[in-house]
Amino acid sequence: MKNKIINYVKNLDLKRQLGYIIVFSLLISLISLIIILPNLLTPFYEKNIYELLNQPLSFIESNTDSSSNNIAFIVKNSTGTYISSNFEDYFNTKKVNLILKIVRGNQGKFIIGNRTYYYSMDTSDDEKIVTLTDDSYIKSQRRMLNLTIFPVVAITIFIETSLLAIWGNTLVNRISKVKDKVDNLDNKDYDHKFKFKLKDEVDSLNNSVEYMRKEINSKEEYKNNMFQNLSHELKTPISVISSYVEAANDKVITETEALKTIEDEIKVLANDVNMILELNKLNFLKDNNEYKDEVVDITELLKDLTEKYKMQRRDVDWGLDIQDENVRRGTYDIWKVIIDNIYGNFVVYADKIVKVTVTKNKITFYNDGEKIDEKLIKDIFTQYKKGIKGKFGLGLSIVARIAELHHYRFRLENIEDNGQIQGLRAIIEL
Repeated sequence: MKNKIINYVKNLDLKRQLGYIIVFSLLISLISLIIILPNLLTPFYEKNIYELLNQPLSFIESNTDSSSNNIAFIVKNSTGTYISSNFEDYFNTKKVNLILKIVRGNQGKFIIGNRTYYYSMDTSDDEKIVTLTDDSYIKSQRRMLNLTIFPVVAITIFIETSLLAIWGNTLVNRISKVKDKVDNLDNKDYDHKFKFKLKDEVDSLNNSVEYMRKEINSKEEYKNNMFQNLSHELKTPISVISSYVEAANDKVITETEALKTIEDEIKVLANDVNMILELNKLNFLKDNNEYKDEVVDITELLKDLTEKYKMQRRDVDWGLDIQDENVRRGTYDIWKVIIDNIYGNFVVYADKIVKVTVTKNKITFYNDGEKIDEKLIKDIFTQYKKGIKGKFGLGLSIVARIAELHHYRFRLENIEDNGQIQGLRAIIEL
């Protein structure tokens, strides 16, 4: 039975759990108020009773015929036993001797029947005075407590419980909004935002979810852009290959000519596929905390790739200025992708100059090509855009993503001198 109750509560939503807790707390408070509190006050009431019983002793000693409305008394001396006129209101006269035998000490209580009686006793050599009363005083005090204090306390508990319910409901609603945000992530709704006014743990939780939402949204946008870019990148060489195969079949061109072009386009395809594979591997390793940076010496890599692109542009003045130890975090394959892609774009747009400068915290690529529209520079890393002489394509977006994953800064900027465009610069800040 206990386990069924626990399982039932566990399966409830937070709002219902909170409701049950509030109702249970209210019941416990009321039970405590009605049962426990009066019992806790009983010693206080009894102290008042004994003080009341002690008051008439001196008066009784001088006037044994007097009596109090609430107090009965017995006086026993050498001449006999005397009782107050109201004694029979409490006891049968026959019980006088029984009571005298029961009472011990200066004060106490005893039970006869279903009632409790309190006494106080004063003794001398030849006289014993016993004052008595029943528990009606305590009962009256409890009634007064019920009529005065209990309503006040009950109202206070009700107000506090109501405030707790309001606060709890607000808290649950805020948590529910965070839950809705997480649920929306499952539904691929990455634009759903909540902003709480209160700066507390729920707000911190929301901020964490918001950060996760932005990260997922960023990755989703990047994935969509990459798919778009990849489709564009792969479509062109495939179309070229298809066209040259058709032309060779139609004897428009020779098979040798066709094969040469097809070979070149296959290299383009292979390069794009390799870049995608490297990036996907990096993303996977980063997401699973398995990526391990290496210390990469890029001197030979820069030299090799510079020689490679020199063969493509013999008309370009090439410069390689290494001013600092060129060891960098990452992997050899990753840095090859970065440098190869930047070189590949800068060679296309260069007029007569391509230079690379390596300093302690920065690698700078420069060409003297034409100005790139500032709007294009902002979009070039994430969107498929056409450049002045063709396309920037997939390469720079991959470089930007790799830089982001390594917490590098990668940017493009036009160089101006007295309003004259002098070239383009790509900078990787470590």
